[in-house]
Amino acid sequence: MVLHGLGTPGHSSAMTEQEFRVWLQKVDVNGDGRISRQELKDALRVIGTNCAWWKAWRAMKYADLNHNNYIDGEQEIKELIQHAAERWGIVVRR
Repeated sequence: MVLHGLGTPGHSSAMTEQEFRVWLQKVDVNGDGRISRQELKDALRVIGTNCAWWKAWRAMKYADLNHNNYIDGEQEIKELIQHAAERWGIVVRR
């Protein structure tokens, strides 16, 4: 699994929603258009997040509205953005 160039949303104190969405596209390493818990966990680990497995699990519980084990669709992405802002300390400017 290649996560080079993933970048880190936490390196700056704030990012735009578009920048966060670009980061999410990079998280989708297999390119299937959706984010699995494993992809999210691996991405969080790459950026140096503590307890990446727990944060990925919590994010999926919060944002996976249709319970298919993927973040897919606009509403689920919005939920993930909100969760990241509230729980990961990432400031997402609109």
